[in-house]
Amino acid sequence: MELQEDRKVIAFAEIIPGLRDWTTIVQVLDKQKPLLSKAGNRYQKLTLIDGQGTTVEAMIYKSDIEFFRNHFRLYMRYMLSNARVEYTPLEYRVRENQCTWYIDNSTVVQAMDEPNPPEIPPVFRFTPFRRFYQHIDDTSDIDILGIVAEVHQRFHKGTTPTREIVIIDKSFMPVILTLWGDHETDEGQAIANMIQSMPLIVGLRLRVSSYHTLNLSTKFGSSVLVNPPIQQGSMLRQWAMENKTQINDLITQRAYLNRTSLLPQPTEDELCTIKEFLNLPMKKAYWIQGSPRFLDKSQRLWYNACSNCHKSFRAKPQWKIICTSCNKNVNILPRSRLTIELADYSGNLTLDLYDNDAQQLLPFTLPQIQELESKHQLDYTAIEQAIESSILTCFVKKMTENRGPADTEKYAAIIVHKANAAELISSTSRNSASTSTPSTNPLTAPESSNLTTSSTILNATAQSYRGATNLDSNLFTTLKITETPTKKQRTDPTDMEL
Repeated sequence: MELQEDRKVIAFAEIIPGLRDWTTIVQVLDKQKPLLSKAGNRYQKLTLIDGQGTTVEAMIYKSDIEFFRNHFRLYMRYMLSNARVEYTPLEYRVRENQCTWYIDNSTVVQAMDEPNPPEIPPVFRFTPFRRFYQHIDDTSDIDILGIVAEVHQRFHKGTTPTREIVIIDKSFMPVILTLWGDHETDEGQAIANMIQSMPLIVGLRLRVSSYHTLNLSTKFGSSVLVNPPIQQGSMLRQWAMENKTQINDLITQRAYLNRTSLLPQPTEDELCTIKEFLNLPMKKAYWIQGSPRFLDKSQRLWYNACSNCHKSFRAKPQWKIICTSCNKNVNILPRSRLTIELADYSGNLTLDLYDNDAQQLLPFTLPQIQELESKHQLDYTAIEQAIESSILTCFVKKMTENRGPADTEKYAAIIVHKANAAELISSTSRNSASTSTPSTNPLTAPESSNLTTSSTILNATAQSYRGATNLDSNLFTTLKITETPTKKQRTDPTDMEL
């Protein structure tokens, strides 16, 4: 449509509460699924952008959502006049004098007649793939930009449709994104229909979880934009075309399930001490490093679980069931489980390990453990020695456990990287000797340090063992400067695990 002479089009920045008879041109950047407020009212959020790259949030309520069902199509432009404008409540503002627009059936909305909408400027702030881990299992959400490399079949969890897609970017780290509900039936099916073209997607307000080590998923309020006309997408599309063979190889290798690729060894500045970890927020995972000690020789080192989601069941191995947790047809399989105490110079904690993270510390395979257990011949001394000859770097999360009248904290490792203690300490000692300078004893390092590097931790360990020819549990205890009560391993095989 042509602009009428009696309308002066202004930019978003000029539109403030109380302004009358205004007109602007909006491009639809995001259109969320309708939601219910706490009061039970339906509402829908839009994110609009103008030609200067300024964005504004707009709201549509109740029956007006249906009234505008054929308007505000993604990426299209509209001429909009006289929406109700109010200052955004302070607790929701991200910038000074931020306003929210309220669109109802009296608002003038007219579509622009243009074959292709203009390209959207770079207004998104995308989280790099290699930084996804910083948001695992916490309350934050992230925005992502990626290429869809593979689409899995739709399945249902209860009555909710869901689908996994695999996304990738220039980091060559494929990651699973799980689409739930309307995100699956709408965007998921659309992506499946065009997968051969490796579509570009933008995911807004996604959750990051430790499911299968690292997984993205939609939630209420998320948006999935398919092939959006954004400036940041052009270079990524070109990269995908040039590296299609390598991307396909990663998919064939199922690299999106490679735990060490999803959570590789951290850098030194990503580590914190155990004492710092214990004082950090509850719903957050952090990297820590220390020496392990075997706890409770009566603990059972395995349990039977769903082969997909690892939910524990009172069932025999190889039973075929429909898992009541993930709703998939699965076999029951035994899964390794181990509880250790992990210590560095600042303190210690009790930590639960599962599957390969537990198995790599044990001198026996899981079938051997089961057989020896049945004969009452399991050598716990050998297990203790094998565990305590290592230094572990763990990505650990805190959880609240409801058992009895009071809640207790529980710690579980999302992934564990193992190193041989003797070799690592020897190497660290040599490096320290070649670059030694007068310093204070790291075992009494000042508490004001926010982050402690692995070199500091290992130097402390090396000083503890200097002159020793054999590493044993007595030597490892020298790391434990502050002792905390340890808890006993849970032996109920029906407990839910990671």
